[in-house]
Amino acid sequence: MSPAPQRNALAALFALRAELQAIPERVSDPGIARIKLDWWRNEIDRLFAGEPRHPLSEILAPVVTEHHLPQPAFIDLIEGVERILRAHRHLNQEAQRQSDEQDLGALFELLARCEGADVDVDADADADADNQGQLITARRTGGWCAQVRRIRDAGLLLRSGREVLPADQLTAARLSHGQLASTEGRQRLPALLQPIAEQLRAATPDQVVPMPICIPKAGWKQKQEQEQEQEQKPELQQTQPSQASASPQRSQRFGPLLNPKTDRTLARLTPALRVQLRLHQDLLNVLERSGFNVADQRISLTPLRKFWLAWRATTRGSAVQK
Repeated sequence: MSPAPQRNALAALFALRAELQAIPERVSDPGIARIKLDWWRNEIDRLFAGEPRHPLSEILAPVVTEHHLPQPAFIDLIEGVERILRAHRHLNQEAQRQSDEQDLGALFELLARCEGADVDVDADADADADNQGQLITARRTGGWCAQVRRIRDAGLLLRSGREVLPADQLTAARLSHGQLASTEGRQRLPALLQPIAEQLRAATPDQVVPMPICIPKAGWKQKQEQEQEQEQKPELQQTQPSQASASPQRSQRFGPLLNPKTDRTLARLTPALRVQLRLHQDLLNVLERSGFNVADQRISLTPLRKFWLAWRATTRGSAVQK
């Protein structure tokens, strides 16, 4: 969906994070895992010194120079893996959210910078504030998507000894991390994850674009009956005020995405981030329809579904920007 030069840069950034995230999964010895992570920490220093060694770093070198990517964002990616190796436990959901914005949010910031969102010291104040807002939105969007991924991977994370719920939520549920990771404890995941999903859906437009509303089958049937009734009474239609350009069916299903305030938020996301957000929105819908049955399985979108959503997000974003 992106132009070839940008596409290569975005792919390299995704590959870097995947390489870092694979360290805890591929290396069972914590000591060796830390050695590998420290090597990457030094490699980032070499990358910004113009002396990369790893093939992936060599690909990233011109990307860093061309788009003025900041080194602290790369360090944030490494710190995210460091927390996994230390088996860090967050005290509350806010601390967990901040870590998500530091980890996946850092990747989203780098993606946004590659697509033109940057803070230019020579730019005027209004342009600088707008670009800064884009980068903040990118971080928050990354944090939001990370929480959706945690819901999807909850069962796998628990079986791997990693955190799903922060300490305060475990205390409220009268569970320890070990109890939640047990076979019996994992069966309580649907009830524990439901409130988190509801909070994600209620996220304000200033943070992320609200979730699209999915109409149940009964709602679609009722809508069709209403449309048929309107078709049978054309004289009443002529007396009604003109409707919005979007169809009623589209407005009801994607209502939160069509209001002006949300459009402004959507316009602040670069194309790659709009695609990522739309994929995670749909993933949350799928998880909810499954009843958050993630204790012993990993639910994902099909490749064809991802392609269709990416195309829709790209065309929708172009319309908003116009």
